[in-house]
Amino acid sequence: MRRILIVDSNSVLAMRVKVLLELIGCKVELLHFSMIDDTVLTQEFDLVAASHGVPTETIKKLSGVFSQENFLLLAPKAQRSDLLEHFSEINRLLPNSVVIYPFFANKEISTLLEGVLELGSDNILKLPTVLVVDHLPERLEKITQNLKGAHIKTFKAGSKLSAIEIINQHSIDLLISDFTFEDGTGLELFNKLKGTQPNCRCLLYTSKPEQVSMIEAIRQGVEDVLVKPVDDNSLLQSVHKLWQTELLKRHNAELVERLQNTVDALIEKDSLLRVIFKHTPDAIILFDRTGKIIETNDACELLFEKPLKEFENCSVFDFFDTPSINRIKDKISTLNKNRQFSCDLRLLKENGNEVPLVGSFNEIDHHGEIALAVIFKNVTHLKEKEDLLLEAKDMLEEEVKARTAQLEHAKNVAEAANLSKSEFLANMSHELRTPMHSILSFARFGLEKVANDDLNKDKLNKYLSRIEQSGERLLSLLNNLLDLSKLDVGKFPFNPQKHNLINIIKTSIDDVSGTAFERNIMIRLLETGQDIVLDCDEEQINQIMRNLLGNALKFSEPFSEIDIQLSVQNNIAEVAVVDRGIGIPECELEKVFAKFEQSSKTNSGAGGTGLGLAICREFVSLHQGTISAHNNEYGGATILVRLPLNIDLPQHLATEEQTMKLN
Repeated sequence: MRRILIVDSNSVLAMRVKVLLELIGCKVELLHFSMIDDTVLTQEFDLVAASHGVPTETIKKLSGVFSQENFLLLAPKAQRSDLLEHFSEINRLLPNSVVIYPFFANKEISTLLEGVLELGSDNILKLPTVLVVDHLPERLEKITQNLKGAHIKTFKAGSKLSAIEIINQHSIDLLISDFTFEDGTGLELFNKLKGTQPNCRCLLYTSKPEQVSMIEAIRQGVEDVLVKPVDDNSLLQSVHKLWQTELLKRHNAELVERLQNTVDALIEKDSLLRVIFKHTPDAIILFDRTGKIIETNDACELLFEKPLKEFENCSVFDFFDTPSINRIKDKISTLNKNRQFSCDLRLLKENGNEVPLVGSFNEIDHHGEIALAVIFKNVTHLKEKEDLLLEAKDMLEEEVKARTAQLEHAKNVAEAANLSKSEFLANMSHELRTPMHSILSFARFGLEKVANDDLNKDKLNKYLSRIEQSGERLLSLLNNLLDLSKLDVGKFPFNPQKHNLINIIKTSIDDVSGTAFERNIMIRLLETGQDIVLDCDEEQINQIMRNLLGNALKFSEPFSEIDIQLSVQNNIAEVAVVDRGIGIPECELEKVFAKFEQSSKTNSGAGGTGLGLAICREFVSLHQGTISAHNNEYGGATILVRLPLNIDLPQHLATEEQTMKLN
């Protein structure tokens, strides 16, 4: 597996490149340039990618270790002239490096990365083989080229007859077909395909969805039906969804097969135990608490010199002397405390001789009734064999328990992973769909106005404003997701220094002052009259306050007030943001800090992703503080943040701070 290092400066392009590299099977490590140290430089990487904004000194340090031929440079947007000048300087330092620009499509970037890394077929993701059937050549060619552009192996056919010829010659994973064509239907062709390739899947498209029998199509196994004209993006999304479902099905089939193999192994072990019981050279008897014999093994016939069929009406006490019988009965009476015991016994022979035995008794469950199993050994000759048998028995029992525990653990892990995936996909699909739908809708409205020569400036300005607002919301969601992902893996930059908390809060108030002015809401900072200096990351505290003030403004009525109360107690700085909004239900005061969670009073009208307070909690945790929500006397909510004035710095940060003081 190829190892890639991406040196980032908080750019979206770096995250895109990371995802695409992982899709083609690479192991990627994304680090902020401030985290590059000797530990990183001593590692081996097949490729190094540097984002725009990375300091020149860091680039020089990297180029001194890694070859220029193994460098990728991630360029900034053309609108950022300040970044372009710095990027040009970096490009002059690494003239032989490959440059990736923000306007490149994902397909272009993937192809470029595969070429740079010289990946073979073993490194490419497994994609389905697709058969496209359509009687219109233009549409057939368009769909085929779209799929081939996504590196999907695709066959095309213009009729049912030509499609059947392809089916007979090739293995097809997915059939994409028009619902009806000149010599048949997509359902008929799908049924024909399933006859020889039962694991294939089907996607149909039609111009008249109301005439399509959806129930019949689903009954016959069709996975999805698209409406013409088929959108390229929608088609690729449907193909991706169906193929991921098929891969998951195949993976589940492998798990079922492995589970069946495990069950077969357990059955085999049970059969082995039965064979051991029947054919072991030691005499074994199963009997109930009264002594009546239930079952014997073959060795009993030799030891007790009695045919096996004659044991059916016998008692185990019939074969021993009186002291031996009393010892067995005494032990049985204490079985509630000890479920197994051993006894020295004397076997009486018909000729009057006695054979010294050791009987090993165990309480067992025999069809729901308590019974006992005893193994008899001639202590004169069979002591060593008895030890080996008991050791083998214990080992078999432990192996069965261990295998069962492994299966239970695997089941729990799989269920937890599936639940987490479902919750994440449900939340993300909803949050991404809303702004994207708004962007597409208003873009279409604008295009229609332009097509009709209706260039009303106010309407076009309204549409563009809505598109900008939705784009900002989508960008905010993606930024929050990036922040959370960095926090989850512990790679978010954290640079605590001495800062004046009041100055940070004043900066945050200035950042949201525009929104406050628009809604006629007054933000009051109730100062303590003295500076509050604490160890903190200024940008993170600023983001916490912006999120809290943004929430307070969002859920407060116009012409109301928001108070920021400051206090210091026992070397703990307390910041309370008090609004006069709609408040939070008592049962949800802790829930609102979870990812993608919002109060039931706010999640239907004010929008939002449910990530703001989750990020605040993670940032506060980095500062070794706490954050909590309360309802106040004004009917609104109060968010209380408690931060220690002095924190225990991580080892590498503490070393850096000491070095700065010495300098």
